Amino acid sequence: MDAKEFSPDHTIYKNLLMEGGLKGRVPEGELKHFVAQATAATALAPIGAKGSVVMGLIYGNVTCNPTEDPYKVWSFDESIWGLGAAGGSAIGFLYTAYTAWDPFFKRTTGFHVQGAGEGGGILQINFLEGATPIGQFNGAMAGAGALEGGANGRWKHS
Repeated sequence: MDAKEFSPDHTIYKNLLMEGGLKGRVPEGELKHFVAQATAATALAPIGAKGSVVMGLIYGNVTCNPTEDPYKVWSFDESIWGLGAAGGSAIGFLYTAYTAWDPFFKRTTGFHVQGAGEGGGILQINFLEGATPIGQFNGAMAGAGALEGGANGRWKHS
């Protein structure tokens, strides 16, 4: 897998971010700023991760787990409210606008998740500090259906 294929500035993932559920909730300038920061030449290298979602009409669960050391000690497992009926696991990469990973994990206070059937199925989890995007998981997911949801949530350290 090539991290560039899952980058926040890749057409599929950028369109999902800009036209998806955060549109109108987060100022467009902040979304563009996140993409620029997360993909700048000085940005942190993305880290491999797994994500999953199970959504039944209005309620579900989302997880995200880094697959690389030393970040495997962090896990994200939260309930979601939204719309859609889909489920599956995804493999991909985590990106952040921060200059270090620990602040990203510690400052996340909420998230927005969306899935789409494009490209065989994709899962995108946008991590927020307040209403500001600070990180993103983009992954390939078999059996993806259309879904959108979010809630407050935090990364847990084991």
